[in-house]
Amino acid sequence: MPKELGYKSSVVAMRFTRESISLTQAQQLVAVAITSIPGEIRAKYLRGRDISTVCADVQVDAIAIAPLELHAIVRVELTYEGDMVRSSGRTRAKINRRLQDLAQWRSAETVHEEIVSDSDCQKPRSG
Repeated sequence: MPKELGYKSSVVAMRFTRESISLTQAQQLVAVAITSIPGEIRAKYLRGRDISTVCADVQVDAIAIAPLELHAIVRVELTYEGDMVRSSGRTRAKINRRLQDLAQWRSAETVHEEIVSDSDCQKPRSG
């Protein structure tokens, strides 16, 4: 497997249950999420620099015990050393899994940040 040089990920769209959800419930929700890549995986090889970028929009969906649910689209871009455009099927499968793992991780991180920021807003101020 070629060496991964780095990655970028960002949430394009997200909808999840915010009302009375705890961090534990949120973690469980993301843990059972199903990831998929409904569109295409785009790869570019920069010959002069001998690096490739692989980019995809990954869908993350989880429905746990009602009303807990999560729907997100996460854009993930990986950078590799070498030519990934002409990679083997085995390498492509590993890249596909890596894209989905990073999307699920980014979703979990975003949900966590939202819950923490919501709970900070609801705390009474002392002073």
